[in-house]
Amino acid sequence: MKSTRQIVQTPEEFGAVLRAERRARSLTQAHAAAIAGVGARLWNETESGKRKQLGLETALRMLQTLGLDLSVELRTQRGSVAR
Repeated sequence: MKSTRQIVQTPEEFGAVLRAERRARSLTQAHAAAIAGVGARLWNETESGKRKQLGLETALRMLQTLGLDLSVELRTQRGSVAR
């Protein structure tokens, strides 16, 4: 299985990742939401970037539903670290 990496820094980018993977798995928003245990409206708003705040547990469930993992890395070449 090919491993891909996607840098996500905005709610819109997070939503785009969810949308692309959901479509790749031929799932409707309603079906993906049901599997993740979240509302279809929340899923829709997250994919569209309208949901600006999302709990970590919810975000993880949404990612796991699509077979995605969350990874965190220190910015080195992409910008400075805020202190």
